[in-house]
Amino acid sequence: MQKPLDTLADDEDSKGAPARNTLCYLILGLLWIRPMSGYDIKQTFDRAISSYWNAGNSQIYTTLKNLHKAKLVDAEVIVQTSRPNRKVYRLTELGRADLTRWLQEDVPERFSKDEFLSKLFFCGAASDEVALVHLREHRDSLRKQLEHVERVRREYSARSTRRPYVLEYQLLVGEFKEAELRAGIEVTERAIARLEQRIQS
Repeated sequence: MQKPLDTLADDEDSKGAPARNTLCYLILGLLWIRPMSGYDIKQTFDRAISSYWNAGNSQIYTTLKNLHKAKLVDAEVIVQTSRPNRKVYRLTELGRADLTRWLQEDVPERFSKDEFLSKLFFCGAASDEVALVHLREHRDSLRKQLEHVERVRREYSARSTRRPYVLEYQLLVGEFKEAELRAGIEVTERAIARLEQRIQS
């Protein structure tokens, strides 16, 4: 039996790899929590989701258009006098059923594309100094991501919520990402120290 999203083209992740319509389901999940405009969805991505799934404005609005076309969401224009009108999206029953089905599916094996690790793999053909530049930049990037994840966790854990079970899993995702980033920083700092010592000797 064909699923509603089978009629839509697969979206792509930030590196161009097929994403099995994951962005569609992330947006359906957000609309399951509450009705939102495209702007609201983008703000939520930037505030809470970007550490593990990034999406730009054009991707979000194109996906919303596709979801509406597939009858997985409804759209209502809210007329405002002092501001531009807002288009607010709500999950339909079909959308709720498709989200539930997706959540019950097995998660496929994940083989990510990582340009940093790919380049580092061949740094033996360059020099320790070149590798050190990449490692320091990578460490800085991981630290920024960790600061973001920690800030999100603090903000979310301090919230009052009518759905504590939803918050519980949102915080669990943060724990996974935080542990992953801390481990990455630890490995990177050890590598930096080793190369710095070798260069200085």
